[in-house]
Amino acid sequence: MIEEMIIQVKQCLPLKITEVHWDGTIFQIYGQRWNFTTLSAWRVSIDNKMLFGCFDKDSVQLTSCLNNVEILDIAFQSDLLKIDPVFVLSNGQKIEIFSTDTYEPWTFQVNELAVFTATPGEPSVFNPRLGR
Repeated sequence: MIEEMIIQVKQCLPLKITEVHWDGTIFQIYGQRWNFTTLSAWRVSIDNKMLFGCFDKDSVQLTSCLNNVEILDIAFQSDLLKIDPVFVLSNGQKIEIFSTDTYEPWTFQVNELAVFTATPGEPSVFNPRLGR
């Protein structure tokens, strides 16, 4: 389950974002030893306001503000439905993920850990895959 992923990933924090790729369909954030990829909706927020989201006109350019920022914490995007992560960043911003598909809407790989693949349609079968 995602709870186990969060526990494991927290042991590897902070994770520095060295590259961000958003082409309007696939959102990917990378670091030296990790990567996160999603086809789902996402947004960047700070405090009590949204800065930009995946469907905003300039979202491709705006994602560059995430380069060289660190992920300091990871939590559930919502306590009501614990299926998606929120990444808390060193600049005070948050990247929030919203699954829009029931089959593998996102993957998260940290070299020291397994590859985590979301299964929001069947959260009880969330099972990290070992290896690469």
